[in-house]
Amino acid sequence: MSKDLKEKAISIKGKDYVLVSDRVIYFNEQYPNGSITTELISDTKDDRVVIKATVMPDIDKPERKFSDYSQALWGDGFINKASAIENCSTSAVGRALSYMGIGVIDSIASVDEINKAQSTTGYDTGASYTTNAPATAAQATLLLQKAKEYSGLDTKEAVLNWFFEKTGMQLGQVKKIEVDNVLKFLEEERDV
Repeated sequence: MSKDLKEKAISIKGKDYVLVSDRVIYFNEQYPNGSITTELISDTKDDRVVIKATVMPDIDKPERKFSDYSQALWGDGFINKASAIENCSTSAVGRALSYMGIGVIDSIASVDEINKAQSTTGYDTGASYTTNAPATAAQATLLLQKAKEYSGLDTKEAVLNWFFEKTGMQLGQVKKIEVDNVLKFLEEERDV
């Protein structure tokens, strides 16, 4: 398996993206003497959470490490209403692993970071959508496929019910900007 994990990539907004979970699995398999740590930098009373992640390929060589940060506003978007620290931690770990070259295909910036930049600045990176636009048919299909995989259920009705139980949303309520976070959330909540 190559370090860019291209074979694990999924397409989000026309770009290949490797989920952080796949990067972590690769790291643990390839660097058994390595370490991934996270640290809460902000105070839990602040309006935003800041996490620092540090990846060390070999704990016997602590001078060689890769670190990065992620930030999230409490309650901003679907995932951060309940799991801002977890979401932020996942993003920081993904960025730190990217500095090692793990899972980097197009860029180090995650789809979530691009979405954050667009929603706070209004800057359009080429994708034609607004932050309130519903998920595309392709994104809805991907969400449905992943929900079926993660639930282990066979019928569309059962999968959609599982999706609603886990997210509190109907599939058609998911916004384009939320798809990446919903995918991460579903993976964490998987039943199989």
